[in-house]
Amino acid sequence: MEKYDIGILGGGPGGYVAAIRAAQLGLKTAVIEKDVVGGTCLNRGCIPTKTYLKHTELIHELKRMDQFGIMVDGYSLDWPKMRARKNKVVAKLTGGIRGLFKKNGVDLIKGRGEVINEHEIKISGEKDKKIGVKNIIIATGSAPIMPALKGMDLPDVISSREALDLDELPERIVIIGGGVIGIEMASIYSSLEVDVTIVEILDDILVNFDQEMVKVLKQRLKKDGVKLLTSSKVTEIAEENDELIVKIESEKAEQIFTDKVLAAVGRKAVFAGIKDLDLEMENGFIKVDSQMQTSINGIYAVGDVTGGMLLAHEASAEGIVAVNNILGNQEIRDNLISNCVYSLPEIASVGMTEAEAKDEGYQINIGRFPFKASGKAIAAGAEEGFVKIISDKKWDQILGAQIVGPHATDLIAEAAIAIKLESTTEVLANTIHAHPTLSESVKEAAEDVHNLAVHF
Repeated sequence: MEKYDIGILGGGPGGYVAAIRAAQLGLKTAVIEKDVVGGTCLNRGCIPTKTYLKHTELIHELKRMDQFGIMVDGYSLDWPKMRARKNKVVAKLTGGIRGLFKKNGVDLIKGRGEVINEHEIKISGEKDKKIGVKNIIIATGSAPIMPALKGMDLPDVISSREALDLDELPERIVIIGGGVIGIEMASIYSSLEVDVTIVEILDDILVNFDQEMVKVLKQRLKKDGVKLLTSSKVTEIAEENDELIVKIESEKAEQIFTDKVLAAVGRKAVFAGIKDLDLEMENGFIKVDSQMQTSINGIYAVGDVTGGMLLAHEASAEGIVAVNNILGNQEIRDNLISNCVYSLPEIASVGMTEAEAKDEGYQINIGRFPFKASGKAIAAGAEEGFVKIISDKKWDQILGAQIVGPHATDLIAEAAIAIKLESTTEVLANTIHAHPTLSESVKEAAEDVHNLAVHF
């Protein structure tokens, strides 16, 4: 039986990053993966959606080319080519991970892993085998939740897994859920000329985000023809004459006729290969401490299987924390995690929102800077949205930042670093930013905390 320092169940963002870091630090490492490396993020989530969102951005640009003096005489959509490009992007990245495994000496074992005990893993695949391990990292991820509704088993009721790889685009789709996945899919489908309706049981979409940002996004969604039904509950899905009937309970009972229904109501942990372990659980996920250690010594868990924000970058960071602790470095898990929505326009948030800071008892200052006052944004015709910075009134320390608009998910990193370094808005405002850039808007928002923004 071959022996390893670390055996990792799952080759997604948590598992593969942990494996590479472990190998870099001299640990003999094996990754057991039954499917394709990269996990949900690379194969059926983050990367496919961002690939399609690039397509949709180009469509939006085409529709307004005349504003830039470029006359375009119509265009057409080729969904098979879009899918093919998405698959090419995914294949390139999965191949890249396999190459990194080879470069760093990580053993990728294809098959279903089952933890026998804290020092032994059984693998069922083309060739059944067992491996001995000193430590285990569980990185089995999550899967879409399908609500317990009548009609959820109909062929045209899908999850996010199928939504990104349909043979052909539907004319109409109803999305159950106004969270991150639902909103991103609505942005994609509406841009591809699909009639989109979002049904959200709560009184608003993206309820965990700053509502100023959400207001900007809602305006854009409505402009793009997306229908938002909030405080509305899907009670049943029926099929009649080759179309679906979605029955909804709100202020009044109503029904919507559609071609597809996408369930985007959340995700649940995947416990494949670990069901026989007596691990302590919390709210349906594996409970871990700040070092990613489970209730069983020598077994760690990272990523979606532990709950949290269910984000790929969170999983990767946790994977590195787990490896460092296996080596005895006692690194503490970092809870400063940027939360992004890859919609049109993009939304990004890090640290506290205005509401959260007030709930924590802080006296706060707020700075805002709109992209309509940014030279770079105006030149690019991307004036939608703003940057918002929250700071502690007493010490001027930055508590949080929210951005809605062009490249929000890229710009948020500057705010994350500032918060990580316990920076003040004065330091951020006095940092010289290149001109003209979108990042100047972050600087000006910091200046606006003290009513000193120059360009607004």
